[in-house]
Amino acid sequence: MGRLTAIVLGSAAGGAFPQWNCRCPVCALAWAGDRRVRVRTQAGLAVSAGDGRWTLINASPDLGQQIRATPALHPQTELRGSPIDAVVLTGAEIDQIAGLLSLRESTPFTLYATPASHAAVAANAMATPQKRRFMIYSPHGVV
Repeated sequence: MGRLTAIVLGSAAGGAFPQWNCRCPVCALAWAGDRRVRVRTQAGLAVSAGDGRWTLINASPDLGQQIRATPALHPQTELRGSPIDAVVLTGAEIDQIAGLLSLRESTPFTLYATPASHAAVAANAMATPQKRRFMIYSPHGVV
């Protein structure tokens, strides 16, 4: 087994930073490009045991941007494929699941979640059966 690696994909609250509709003093600094603040995407984490496979903790709406900004998550060898092997959901709020839509393009991954979170994803109108067919639901879930 390899060494555990964690990559912080994003560390902002819902809506990222700056907030799309905010002009508070701190967000105003970000909009102006002030170096004292850093633009951040919504919270997300990628972990790997060093074997080239990655597990995401949640899938924020910013996931596509986060993947593009993280070379370890880029396709490595196959024409169509991904080193993202699984997603663990800590809940089923929109800020935790919207990024699943970015993972719908023909590459299977395992989705670990509580039964309630699995049901929320399955019931979401945007997660049509065609899009969900690439999600391998963990039979054991997360308790």
